[in-house]
Parts: sequence; C-alpha cells; structure tokens
Amino acid sequence: MFVVVLVHLLVAALLVVARRQLERWAFVVGALGPLATLIFVVANWGLHHGEAVTEKWDWVPAQDLEVSFRVDGYALIFLLVVGGAGLAIFLYAQRYFTPARGPTMFAATMTLFAGGMVGLVASDHLLSLFVFWELTTISSYLLIGYDDRTAQARSAALHAALVTGAGGLAMLGGFVLLAEASGSYLISEIAANPAENSFAVGLAWVLILIGAVTKSAQFPFHAWLPGAMAAPTPASAFLHSATMVKAGIFLVGRMGTAAVATVDWWQPAVVGIGLVTMVVGGWRALRQYDLKLLLAFGTVSQLGFMFLLIGSGIPELVFSGLAALLAHALFKATLFMVVGAIDHEAGTRDLRRLSGLNRSMPVLFAVAIAVSLSMAAIPLTFGFDAKEAAFHGLVHEGVLWVAAVAGASVLTVAYTARFVFGAFGPHVKGQEPAQGRRLRLSNLLLAAPATLAVISVVVGFFPALAFPVVDAAAEAVTGVAEAGELLLWPGLGPPLAWSLASLTVGSLLAWRSDLVARAGDAVGVVAARLPSGEGTFRRFVPGLINFADRSSGLIQNGSLPTYVAIILLVAIVMPTVAVLSNGATLVAPPSGTLLEWVLGLLIVAFAVSLAFVRRRFAVVILLGGVGYAIAGLYAVFGAPDLTLTQLLIETLAVALFALVLRHLPATFARTATARTPRLVVALLVGAFVFAGGLVANAARTPSRVAETFLAQSIPEAGGSNVVNVILVDFRGFDTLGEITVLVAATLGAAGLIRPVIRNRRRS
Repeated sequence: MFVVVLVHLLVAALLVVARRQLERWAFVVGALGPLATLIFVVANWGLHHGEAVTEKWDWVPAQDLEVSFRVDGYALIFLLVVGGAGLAIFLYAQRYFTPARGPTMFAATMTLFAGGMVGLVASDHLLSLFVFWELTTISSYLLIGYDDRTAQARSAALHAALVTGAGGLAMLGGFVLLAEASGSYLISEIAANPAENSFAVGLAWVLILIGAVTKSAQFPFHAWLPGAMAAPTPASAFLHSATMVKAGIFLVGRMGTAAVATVDWWQPAVVGIGLVTMVVGGWRALRQYDLKLLLAFGTVSQLGFMFLLIGSGIPELVFSGLAALLAHALFKATLFMVVGAIDHEAGTRDLRRLSGLNRSMPVLFAVAIAVSLSMAAIPLTFGFDAKEAAFHGLVHEGVLWVAAVAGASVLTVAYTARFVFGAFGPHVKGQEPAQGRRLRLSNLLLAAPATLAVISVVVGFFPALAFPVVDAAAEAVTGVAEAGELLLWPGLGPPLAWSLASLTVGSLLAWRSDLVARAGDAVGVVAARLPSGEGTFRRFVPGLINFADRSSGLIQNGSLPTYVAIILLVAIVMPTVAVLSNGATLVAPPSGTLLEWVLGLLIVAFAVSLAFVRRRFAVVILLGGVGYAIAGLYAVFGAPDLTLTQLLIETLAVALFALVLRHLPATFARTATARTPRLVVALLVGAFVFAGGLVANAARTPSRVAETFLAQSIPEAGGSNVVNVILVDFRGFDTLGEITVLVAATLGAAGLIRPVIRNRRRS
C-alpha cells in the first residue's frame, strides 16, 4: 500500500515538474495512479473477515507515531471505487480537456487527490487517517477553484474548504479523545475493544460524527456540494460522486459498530440525519434546471441513503449500503460524464434549452438510459438489487423505517425521470432549443461512460459478481458473514411491494411535474423565511472576516507593551492551569546564609527600582546591578565559571547600552499604555517565576544524567571541569547553536544601530 500511495505522489510530482512536456498526455500519465490502485485490488481480491494486508512505518517511534495501513475487505471495496472510477474518469478527462486549457496542473491535483483517498481508506492509525483526510480537503479546494478567474468557483472552493476543514478539525479532536480513552490510536484495536461510555468518549463520537457529516454533505452541511459543481465535470464525477463524498460514509461504516456498542444515540442520529438528507436532496433535485446541479442534489440524496444504511451498524443494512455504494459509483460517475459530454458538444446544461438529444446522440442516450434505470432502482438493474437488499433489512427493523426510506426514494424516481426527459426529450414549447442538429461525439468521450454503463448492466443481471466483494466488506466491519443477498429477482414479498410502491408514486410524481412545480413554489415561500445552507455560509464568511478585523485591531494595535503583555499572560495562564490541575506543591528552599540574603535583597531592590525610574542611564545601572548581584550568588554557590561568564556578559551589556544611549533621549517618553496594567502584568510574571521555581524545586528527583556526566568526564573527554566538558564535548552542537544565535542577534542589532548612528552623524 505504501507503493500505491507513493506512485500517486510521484506521478503528481512528475506532472508538476514536466507540465509542459506532458501537457498532451497529462491525464494518461495521471491514470497511472488509479491503475496502480486497481492492480493492488486485483492482487488482493477475495479478502475475508480476519484477513488483511498490513504495513507499518514508524514515523516518530519515541512518540508512538506511525503510518499504519490495514487493507481488509471493507477498505478494498472503497479502493475498488477509487481505482475503477478514477481510471475511467482520467481517460475521459484526456478528451474533455484541450491542451489550450492547461490541464497538466489539474491532472496533477486529481492524482494527488486520488492518492489522498487511497491513504485515507487504507489507514489504520487515526492520525495518519486525518492527514490523508485533510489532503483530500486541500486538493478538492484546488480542483473546485480550478478556474480561479471566476468568482463563483473561488466562492465554492472556499465554501467546501471551510465546511469540510472545520469538520476535519472537529474530527481530529474526537480522534484524540477516543484514542486516549481507548489506549490506542489504531482503528482496528478501537473497533475490536470499544472504550466504555463516558463524557469524553461521548464527546469524541459527537466530534467524529460532525467530521463525517460535513465531508459527506449531510444535512445541514450539504450546501457545499451543489456549489462545488463549479469545478470541471471530471472533478465532479470523481470527487463529488464516486470518492471524496464517500469519505464520511467510509468513516461511519468503519467505526459505526464500535459507536453503536458505546453510545445509545449514534444509531438514531445517523438514521435521522441520513433520512432528512435524502428528502432535502431529492426535493431540491426536482427544482433544478441545470443538469449538473440536478445530479449534485441527487448525489446529496443518495449519500443520505448510504449514510443511513452503512452508519447504522446493523449487518444487513451495512451489506445493502455497501452494495448501494458500488451501484452509486457506477451510475453517478457515468451520468456526470454524460452531462460533461452534453455540455462539451451542445454548449449548455440547461434542460430547458436541450432538445432531441436522443436522436442526435443515440449512443450517449443509451448509456444514460442504462445507468438512469439503475439510479431509479428499476428491476433487473444493479441499483434495484441493492435497494431490494436494503428494503429487506429495513422491513426487519420495523414498518416506520422502511416506509420513511421508501417515501424518500419516491423523489429519486422523480428526479431521475426529470434528468432523462430534460436532457434527451423534446424541449419546452416557447423556448428555443440549444441545437437541433446531429452531434458527433468523440469516441474517447463515449468510451469511459459506456464502459461503466456496461459494467453496471452486467452486474445488474449477474449480481453474484458483486456479492463476494460486498460480503467481504460487510463482514470486515460487522463480523457477520452473508448478512444480506443480492438477487436478480427477490420474489414476491414486502420488500418488493415497497419497491414497486416507490416506483409507482415516483412515476406519478414525474408525470404530474406541474404539481411538483406548484408545491415547490409553496415550499419555496416558506423556505425563503428559513435559513438555508448557502445563505448561512454567505452571512458567516463576512461575519468571520469582520470578527477577525475587530479582534486584530484590538490585539494587534501597534503597541509593543500590549504585545509583550499578551505573550506573557498566555505564557503564565497555560502552565498555571496545567500545574494546578495536577495538584502541584510549593516547597520553600533552605533559608540560606546572611550573604545570600543580602545579595537576594539587592536583586529585589534593583528590580523594583526599575519600574519607577525615568532616566535611561539609571535603568542601565540598575540592570547591571541585578546582573552583578546574580554573579555574586553564583560565586557563593561555588560556580566560578558561571560567575565569570555572568560578569563578562553584564560588563559587555553595560558597554553596549552606553554606546546606544548617546543616540537616544535621556528619559523615557510617556506611553499611551496605562501604568497600572503594566505593573499588574509585571507582578504576575514575577509571582509566576517565583512559584515556578518552588514547584520545580519540589519536583526535583535524583538525576542519573548528572552522575553519568561526572563519571564520563575524564575517561571520555579528558577533562576534570565537568561544565566545560558538557559545553564543548557532550553538548557541543548545542553550544554551537547558541553561538550561532548570539552571532545572528549581534548582526541584527548592528544592522538596527548603524542607520541610527549614520543619521545622528549627518544631523
């Protein structure tokens, strides 16, 4: 699996480096990534529960950080979707894009995205899964905003990035909480031994669900997906129908069984979110005139259906959901490519301006019909086989479950009919069609969607071909083998009755489209008064920018004392909270000798005086007094080398200050910052340092490092002065780094002082 991910990364890098040389064959080269994924899937075909291909790379062993891949039957079915749909779409994009559109960077980003998806579904470590999760977010942002000269594309890319990125950060918090409660960051171990329910664990599952909901465009975060249709059609077909939006579904399926075993609310929450998403997406699809937007809202509805099934944790529903996932990847990727071909040749996607494409594009029409029947779940199609399996499982859960899903499925039938008749039927009277001539499609534009359509038809007639991979995937996450069936004809019974009922009502709804329009207008009046996802986003972004401006103006106001105070307060509060939460104790040091007391009082007196003097020269003298008194303490404690070092530093500092003071005013100017807040911050810092010293003194334990240095000083370094040996031999690189820092600081100070001196001399 490391090799497969590496192939994607290397191909993406090659496309970037040699973008001019590979411009004509960009997507053919990019197809090497999905091809490598397909080869891996074929080489590991037939994985069952308990069988998995595992690989591990220790990233930071001291921190138990690793990149761990584990491919079982569940991951394999998603890799099949990524590799299969990806290969077809890459070859389709080779003809869709012309060299004049500069496709190389787009192909590189698509390849990078495919590599992210491969790493995501194969990851067994929560943190590596998050890294690949965010890689898909970033690459999808670049793909959606590919046409960066268009405001719509930029806005859609930002919308998708903000929603999925925020969900990803929430998911990361959930991962950390869950891993700490479970004692492991490996997904396989968490699924095998779910953590006991607690507030932290419950919060973790809430955050993880938020990440999945945002990524898979579930209600109420679904609005970013239709907006993402601003991306070129190959990106829509790959990201927003076959792969990226399946990431959230992958997550709830991978961890859903453990969540159901831990918290009681997971199953009703997932089912409720999925059902509402089905209805909202299906209804919005019926109101669209842009074929691509129609498919986008249809995708939202289908994602809700799969989210409901796979995230429920019920073995039979998980089985049917995975079958629906395969069927959806086949028909929806194909339909997006069909729309891309129509737009490419007819110059429009508006179903009100299309007419007679069934005659001018007969092959494309046949392809669209084949997969549209599957999307509507017409008998003898793969979509029907999967939906029948779902209805069979839903019937066992109760009539309310199956009735709700069947009712939502009515909308799927209706918007499928709207797509077919809108794209290939006669145009609406009174409107001029976009074209009426016979169009000649390139074979390359037809080959990819036709191939996926043929596969969909064949699997529909022979569902046993898909059963092994679906059964292995369901078994990997539920532990139940043969949880469902994929049958060409399920026989008479309640599941078939519910299917026929949804088909009948959906057909009537499509036939009486005028009623749908009236109902849509009525609903639109009500919906206009309610907040929508797109409207909320458009209000949120300006509000966020306004908040950023106000907070920046308050905190970053150009005042150096304000900056220093904020930094110091953060440095005080965070450690203080951590120390107090662990119950730290303060232990007073030994009383000390009279000389130590005298030197300590001198340090305090000089430091306090610094807060009240106004003349710069007096400040330099007092700072020097503090330094010399500290040197005296070093001498009392028996550290002559530190004493000499401190004396030299203080003497040099006083000399440097004396040079600078010649070019500065004699007294400090009054500042706009109030004196009292500065004194409060100074007192807090002093108290923090004092208490921190006492805490550190109480926590001190006998150090074996010091004993080792003492024992090895003469035999290893040939020196009896342990401090010098540590600085020069044992920690020589640290000393070199410190010297480098001092040199850099000196050069910086010289660069700041030189212009001042020059200006003084000129004046």
